[in-house]
Amino acid sequence: MDWTFLQETFVSLVSAVPLTLLLALNAIALGSVLAVGIAVARFSTIAPLRWLAQAYVFIFRGTPLLVQLFIIYYGLSQFPAIRHSPLWPILREPYWCAVLALALNTAAYASEIVRGGLLSVPFGQVEAARACGMSRFMIFRRITLPLGVRQALPGYGNEMTRWSRRRRWPRSSR
Repeated sequence: MDWTFLQETFVSLVSAVPLTLLLALNAIALGSVLAVGIAVARFSTIAPLRWLAQAYVFIFRGTPLLVQLFIIYYGLSQFPAIRHSPLWPILREPYWCAVLALALNTAAYASEIVRGGLLSVPFGQVEAARACGMSRFMIFRRITLPLGVRQALPGYGNEMTRWSRRRRWPRSSR
């Protein structure tokens, strides 16, 4: 076994940990904000907004993350309109392209978790709020969103840790 190679590899991997954690933190923060907006759009009474949210979830959950990374980093730079836009200083940097791709992908998966949490709010709670004379926005802000997020947090936490639990060592047979 080549111990010097292992030591050099370990040092190079450990030096990349802060960047990896920063990338994950930024992508999760941006993705969670987008996820709530997409989940709310799925409940919209405006049909085009609801269809747009459904199409977004369908596309981003149906394509591999690596393809999304390639499209954002290599594909967007092919359009002159993007290269001459105010977004170009951000989109030409690999770090921000990675944050964007990870955030968009995370938002698609997390929006379904948040939507499930919002659907789990008992109808009696909403009915009681209506009986008290609350508006739809106030019901959403004071009843539906807090209870829905509380129901969605365990699933959302599991989604955020899914990459770290991909591989497990096989159990030894006795």
